[in-house]
Amino acid sequence: KQFEARKAQGESVDRLEFFAVIDDDQGQQTFRYMKAIPTAGLCLNCHGEKIAPEVDAELKKLYPYDKARGFREGDLRGAFTIARPLP
Repeated sequence: KQFEARKAQGESVDRLEFFAVIDDDQGQQTFRYMKAIPTAGLCLNCHGEKIAPEVDAELKKLYPYDKARGFREGDLRGAFTIARPLP
């Protein structure tokens, strides 16, 4: 949600990232890094608003519950995240 808010304020999706050291309930520290995934032009073949009928049919067959449709180039598609416990 933080990335969505930052994008709404005009920040480029390509530049959205976050990192922090987080303490859990047992005192273990974890380093967490996240990088936004922008929707590129190529992604629109399967995830865009206008999908070729033959591609749409194949996607429905392979991924019947997939809802990742209707994106536009530059939309926030998701985020890569890494979490590593610190010594």
